[in-house]
Amino acid sequence: MKLNYDNNDDEPEISMSPLIDCVFLLLIFFLVSSMTKVKNKDIDVDLPASTAAIKMKPDDKQAIVGLDYSGQIFWEGEHCSTNFLLEQLRDVSITQPDRRIRIDMDKEAPFGRFVEIMDACQFYNLTNIGIRTYDENYNKG
Repeated sequence: MKLNYDNNDDEPEISMSPLIDCVFLLLIFFLVSSMTKVKNKDIDVDLPASTAAIKMKPDDKQAIVGLDYSGQIFWEGEHCSTNFLLEQLRDVSITQPDRRIRIDMDKEAPFGRFVEIMDACQFYNLTNIGIRTYDENYNKG
């Protein structure tokens, strides 16, 4: 028995354009979401309270120097030596002398270490310096 196949029947096709659209949308989503992720540069310190502090908007481009209760120094959230901090401050003074530097200091930190950091900033002529204090809205959680 001979079967006749009709060669004129179109086989079903899968349209690739919706798949390509979905892939591009996912690509855009992941690119945008990865760009908004900000590295957490904060260290776990007990900040001093201040009633007269000037509230400033957060700035992702500021350099952050940390000082914990035992006197250890942190640069951008990572523990570092004094020499490394001096190198970083020197680089900042050369490349971006107006860059804001924020000091996160524990209220029990040795004051002498704070003076060392301020002296280094003054030595490299960095004058845009702020000290972070406790803020109820920023520090909750």
